[in-house]
Amino acid sequence: MPARARRYPGQRALRITLRTAHIGCAACTLGAALHGAEAGLWPAALVLTGAGIVADDLYRYGGDWLRFLQGQVVLLKLGLATLGAAVPSLLLPCLWAALILGGVISHAPGRVRQAALWGPPGPCANRT
Repeated sequence: MPARARRYPGQRALRITLRTAHIGCAACTLGAALHGAEAGLWPAALVLTGAGIVADDLYRYGGDWLRFLQGQVVLLKLGLATLGAAVPSLLLPCLWAALILGGVISHAPGRVRQAALWGPPGPCANRT
């Protein structure tokens, strides 16, 4: 069984703030793409808030985070965003898919989010 997640003061508030900002940046980026408008700095802010969430997850769970389904979904979302940027005709479907995947995994129970692709599941997967 993996070690307990590491904690620090203010972690919950920071995570809520980062996740809210990340969703807002995703909405603005997708909205710009839907309307053919210039996205401005929203994609950069989307990447920065996502990097903050990932940094917190890596602090909490270490390298084990990459074994969990939630870590693999983040890599898939990055791949979709990269594909959409590289192939403009796929931008909207890729952004929608990334948004839907992110929403589903972030609201899934801990046993799903931290299901391990190899090795033991994460601490949230073992809560009773």
